[in-house]
Amino acid sequence: MDDDMTNPHEGIAPAPPAQYDRFVRELEERLYDGCSVTFTLPHHSSTLLARGVLSRLEARGCYTAEIDLSNVSTIEELTLLLLQTVLQLRIGISALPNSSLNDFIDSLSRPEIRAKIKDVVDIPYVQSVKESPLELLDESISLLQRIPEQSKARLVVWFHEFQVIHKIDDLLLKRLRATFQHQTHVTYAFVGSDPDLMRTLFADQHEALYRFAVMLQYPGVRAGG
Repeated sequence: MDDDMTNPHEGIAPAPPAQYDRFVRELEERLYDGCSVTFTLPHHSSTLLARGVLSRLEARGCYTAEIDLSNVSTIEELTLLLLQTVLQLRIGISALPNSSLNDFIDSLSRPEIRAKIKDVVDIPYVQSVKESPLELLDESISLLQRIPEQSKARLVVWFHEFQVIHKIDDLLLKRLRATFQHQTHVTYAFVGSDPDLMRTLFADQHEALYRFAVMLQYPGVRAGG
């Protein structure tokens, strides 16, 4: 196990090494086997844990992606973040952090980028709907499935501060659930720092993501927060 993963995490009680190691191994196996999970963890700790777990999954042939929702407040910002993250699996470069959604869409026509994504992205379609964030959002989510499916691999997506998405749009979670539930090559880790809201999102039968992911308890985090 990586040395970074044995250090106590900021903001929570240190877990006994044996408990922590069991949690890491369970998390790795569930994600590798296609079981989405959710649990509560402070952002800094989530980042450290993701780095270790995702590197293990990459060694086993998985694609991996981290998506930090901390500063996302609009559908446009979410769509841009998703597109940047998933297309990096093909492009291999990071988009400029200050790039707008429109600028990012326009950049897909650059020859060096087009050559790497033309088999999975209908670039003319994406450009034709660039003023429609919801259509672009649907396309970005479909890419999460399309890229690993084409490569006969699994993509593991780790969301940091997932509870933020609840504040963006009332119908957004229903839209995501409608697509997520049909994906066969994508597994999700929904991690957030707000225990009450995270529990509501996945344990309340009136919520769109009810029972979509297995609820885990990180060692050192008390049940109930």
